[in-house]
Amino acid sequence: MMRITQRIAERNKDYYGKKPVTIVCLGDSVTHGCFDVFVNRFGQVDTVCDTPAGYPMLLQKALLRLFPFSAVNVINAGISGDGTTGALKRFDRDVAPFHPDLVTVNLGLNDCCAADPEASLANYMSNLRAIFRKIDELGAESMLVTPNMMCAYVDPALEAEPLKKVAEMVAGRQTGGVLTNFVDAAREIARESGAAVADAYADWQAMERSGVDTTALLANHINHPARDMHALFVHRILEQLL
Repeated sequence: MMRITQRIAERNKDYYGKKPVTIVCLGDSVTHGCFDVFVNRFGQVDTVCDTPAGYPMLLQKALLRLFPFSAVNVINAGISGDGTTGALKRFDRDVAPFHPDLVTVNLGLNDCCAADPEASLANYMSNLRAIFRKIDELGAESMLVTPNMMCAYVDPALEAEPLKKVAEMVAGRQTGGVLTNFVDAAREIARESGAAVADAYADWQAMERSGVDTTALLANHINHPARDMHALFVHRILEQLL
């Protein structure tokens, strides 16, 4: 059992004598709570943000259901469009001030879509190691949350040309094994760093092997999982906590 789970249970029993427990979820648009995409009136690709439907808030609800007197705090430190470089730069602003008991890290979708995937992978690995080191320096526990799969083809539902171009590029990174390489590297770095692994990507891979059209499970038909698919992240995180 992770130390944070014991702290949550202790707080639930002795809420006068024990301090509140804090979890920070560091990530990209999926953590932020982004779902559908569209082309706005300026001709730019834009997204619908519904933070309460994202997994950080669902995790908080689940933990409060299990430990109703614990007053667990879950901080959403996801930023749409971010990768490990940005997450590392803002760590001291978005994570450290909360003195978290646990930091979850869900990054890779944007890193793997860089112009040079090979160089980006090396940078991704270096950044992840640095992020886990910074978490350790805070005295917090760490957990890698592996991402969802991205689209495997350009969905006909994407009618706007800018969205089609994005989907075509993203599908190439998914079917070409680029994202899988990033996830494999993240798993290894997590093991090296002593971080727990909430392996949601393994669930998406299992669904794909079983014949599920995983692209149909994406709210934006590109890389944002549908609202009900965020339950997979919560399940995997709770699996590690409990």
